[in-house]
Amino acid sequence: MTPRFQAVLFDVDGTLVDSREFVLGAMEHALRTHQLPVPARVALAATIGPPLEECYRKFVPDADLRALCEAHRAWQRERLKLVVPFPHTLATLETLRSFHVRLAAVTSRSRVSSLGSLDGAGLSGLLEVTISAEDAPRTKPDPDPLLLALERLGVNAAEAVMIGDTLADIQAGKAAGMKTIAALYGFAGPSLQSAPADYFIRDIAEVVPLVMPRWRDELL
Repeated sequence: MTPRFQAVLFDVDGTLVDSREFVLGAMEHALRTHQLPVPARVALAATIGPPLEECYRKFVPDADLRALCEAHRAWQRERLKLVVPFPHTLATLETLRSFHVRLAAVTSRSRVSSLGSLDGAGLSGLLEVTISAEDAPRTKPDPDPLLLALERLGVNAAEAVMIGDTLADIQAGKAAGMKTIAALYGFAGPSLQSAPADYFIRDIAEVVPLVMPRWRDELL
């Protein structure tokens, strides 16, 4: 069976792993620690995608953004167990690997945090490449981290697809010259239906028939 794509690049938070409490809880903690207003979670979730300082800048542009990020990451370091894979994530990655599809993760999170989360979720061994915030000069929606992942995999952009749950993921994929998949089960939720993605999924298992068009087995 010949795959439609030779490589799949995954966002991490809201795509591979359910990290809602891990991310939003850290934001709430950081804002409260610095005696700043705490927006509703739906508003916090809508900011996820860009680098952390940019997320905070949307709510408190005049605050000490570095201090907020430090409080955020300190809270997360003690709570990596809050990050769990979405249902069907492990089976999806294993199935793609069995057909020799190359797999990478591309995240705007720090290297220590992202690698720790993927390892704790049992996914790191299924990913050939992980690109974190420190690895590229710019982060999503810039295509740099995606292009770096493709370079390390040895795959052309035209032979790869990017899947993510935020507009920044889709924009980065488009800018890199890749096809894109919008994950409607992540942080942006159904609002991502308006994104200029090539495909839309409500469960990560739906990636398999998109990558393997003749796939007939049912992961669900």
